[in-house]
Order: sequence, then C-alpha cells, then structure tokens
Amino acid sequence: MGNMITAEFRKILTTRLWWALLIPAFLLAFGAAWGWSAVTTGIANDLVDEDIIRDFDVPIDEISWSVIALVRGMNIASIFPMVFGALGLASELHRKTITTSFLTAASRPGLLAAKGITYTLWGVIYGLVISGGVTIGALVGSDKGYLPDAKQWFLVMLAGVIMCTLWTLFALGVGALIGSPVGTLVILLIYTLIVGPFGEFVLFSATEGSHAPGFLPNGAANGLTGSTASILLFDQIQTLVLDRGGELADQDVRDGFHDVVSVITGAYGAFSLWISGLIFFVWTAVFFVTGMLRNQSRDIT
Repeated sequence: MGNMITAEFRKILTTRLWWALLIPAFLLAFGAAWGWSAVTTGIANDLVDEDIIRDFDVPIDEISWSVIALVRGMNIASIFPMVFGALGLASELHRKTITTSFLTAASRPGLLAAKGITYTLWGVIYGLVISGGVTIGALVGSDKGYLPDAKQWFLVMLAGVIMCTLWTLFALGVGALIGSPVGTLVILLIYTLIVGPFGEFVLFSATEGSHAPGFLPNGAANGLTGSTASILLFDQIQTLVLDRGGELADQDVRDGFHDVVSVITGAYGAFSLWISGLIFFVWTAVFFVTGMLRNQSRDIT
C-alpha cells in the first residue's frame, strides 16, 4: 500500500495540475477574505455609532466579525480542491493511463484505496493552503479588534480543511463514476456555482426558511463552516453580554442568530455544525464508494 501511495504522489507531482490549481486557490481565498473583511469591518464600524446599538449595549467593536470573512473565503476557494479531485481519476480513465496502473498493481481495490488515501492527503493540503490565504486576507482587510482569537481561528480552519477534503473526495467519486474529465467538471461546476446556490436560495425562500437546503451537498458543505462561525460568534456575544450584566439568551434567539449568520455565509437552511458535517460526509461517502465500486469492474481496454 505504501508503495502505491508513493506512486500516486509521484504521478501527481510530475504534472502541473496540482500547483496550477493550488496557486489560484490561495489567491482567491486571500482576495475573498480580504474583500469580506473590509465589508464586515465597514458595517461593524458604522453600527458602533448607531444609537439603537448603544441602547442595547451590544459591544459590536469587541466581536470577531472577520470570522465571517474567513468562512466566505474558505467556501469560495473550495472549488479548487473539488476540481483537483474531479480530474484525479476521470482524466486517467479518459486517457486510458489507468490501464497500466490496474495491470501492474497487486489488486484494483488496493490501487483504488491508495488513490483515496492520496487524494485525502491532497485535500488536506489544499485546505491548509486555503486556510493560509483567508488568514492573510483577513489580517489585511480587517481592523484588529474584529480578528478572531486563536481558538476561533483554529476551529474555523479545522472546519474549512475538513470541508475541502470532503469536496476533494466527493469530486473524485463523481469523476470515477462518469469517467470523463469534461463531463465531470461541467456537472460539478454548474451545480456548485449555479444550481446549488440559486436552488438553495429558492428552496429556502419557498419553504419559509426551513432546513431543506441543508440536506443538499452544497448546502451541507457550506453549513459545516457557516455553522462553525455561527456558534463561535454567538458564544462570544453571549459571553460579552453576560459580562456586562445581561441575561442568557433563549433558544429562539440562538436559532435566529444561527439562521442569519448561515444566510450571510451562504449556507441557507444549514443545520448545526455536526449535523451539516455528517450530511456532507454521507454525500461524499455515497459518491466516493459508488465511484470506486464502479471501477473495480470497469473495462480498461
């Protein structure tokens, strides 16, 4: 198994695809986080001066609003590990280069398992690079007071890395099923850039803010990071309110805050952190396992 994983890494590193996608992933993550940090900083600074905010005694300028920018940047840039995974097996099937691998490997299941492990590690690599991009973008675009503390940053980055890894394996499975790099990319890009976001918004509006969009792959993926931001921000606000002699908010207030942050981060109708993560994991497992099973009996001639 170790030799097959090493061979898969060598195969990837001898092409330009990995860095041709990794560089724009970093740049897009940086730019998106920078832009969203600037927007949230501007809005927060304006709210600080509002009389109604002062009356409620909400410490707007002590809240880590740039967490939203980190999440938006991660969600947007996750398209690149998805593309990387989509081309992982689909390109080899299309060019018939997988034939040699299947014929020389000890077994097809072993080779496919090695590919799964390899692309899991690459998903983590993409997630870490994107995390670096959004971190630098937030540092550049946000006021110091709105930046997250170490715990908040770590949890958002952890959720983002998990999301990027799952997108890589999800797309790898789709590519393994379809067997065409062009077809795989067209389907995934249309879904993640058009059908998913627009359809989730329509469904969220039509069902009066239900959790229906959170059951879909795109909604669950965004919910994984969006719910993390919601939890962190609400807990921080609640702590600040209690420190000022305020009262603990009830569940309805918490749910309402979660819905607002979820919409802002593009996760319409998102469930809680763990449920969103579980839903996306199930979607990933379905496509990945089905794709791998399909290739255990695929004709390679």
